[in-house]
Amino acid sequence: MELARSSRIPAVSARRRTDRLFKNAVFYLVLVVIAMGMVFPFLWIFLTSLKGPTDAIFSVPPQLIPYAPTLDNFKSVLDQLPIGNFFLNSIFVGAVTTLCNVTITALAAYPLAKMKFAGRETIFYLLLATLVVPAQLTYIPSFVLAVNFFHYYNTLAALIFPNLSTAFNVFLLRQAFRSVPNDLIDAARIDGANELRIWWDVLIPVIRPSLATAGIFTFVNMWNDFLWPSLMLHTRDRMTLPVGLAALQGMFSSDMRSIAAGVTMTVIPILIFFMVLQKYFVRGLTGAVKG
Repeated sequence: MELARSSRIPAVSARRRTDRLFKNAVFYLVLVVIAMGMVFPFLWIFLTSLKGPTDAIFSVPPQLIPYAPTLDNFKSVLDQLPIGNFFLNSIFVGAVTTLCNVTITALAAYPLAKMKFAGRETIFYLLLATLVVPAQLTYIPSFVLAVNFFHYYNTLAALIFPNLSTAFNVFLLRQAFRSVPNDLIDAARIDGANELRIWWDVLIPVIRPSLATAGIFTFVNMWNDFLWPSLMLHTRDRMTLPVGLAALQGMFSSDMRSIAAGVTMTVIPILIFFMVLQKYFVRGLTGAVKG
């Protein structure tokens, strides 16, 4: 009887391995299908930007691979628009906003996570409540303030100041601060460190991945933002890349190759940016969820 039982064990193990492999294969197949569905539009845009005049844009069956690849579409866009200036404006706005936003939200998140004071939870939940309000609803009062009060209409400052702090980053960094043991803070206080010194020397190095995640979110949002910059910027020397490339719809309304080239120039830099910092993004989100 023991011999029969021992002979069944390898069979059960083999069946379990087969079931596990089948489930993994199904999961990977689903992931591949989803990834293909998400990647295909970007791939189509990129390949369209490389198509020459003899390559069909819309055909049955569709022609995906260009027969005569060329970079003339990119050259045409660069000749018509000051793309370099758009890039510099987008990089400047994204970098300055990201640096200021991460600093300010980290300063706001620390007391909400580690200090005890009256109304702390109320303040935090009021901040969270602002996340349910669409940003578009604030554009009318923000526009009036920008034009009549702050007087930064048609300036890059109009893109930076309204984004100096975001409730999402406060929430993200608060969760990261909460994951840091209180023993570290108590030890620093015993050594005589003040709250600002504790924030800078003790907590900031520990939550660095979450800071990187907040920075990535902010930079990507600023890079892709179109509606608010299109309301505030009207001269080409001040335009960011998404706003400047909107002119492609007018200049090349019947030239899908040039429009695709402009879109490609917008997407590829931010893809490279995300790929380089991907590990910090994942680690930061993991730390925030655990907190």
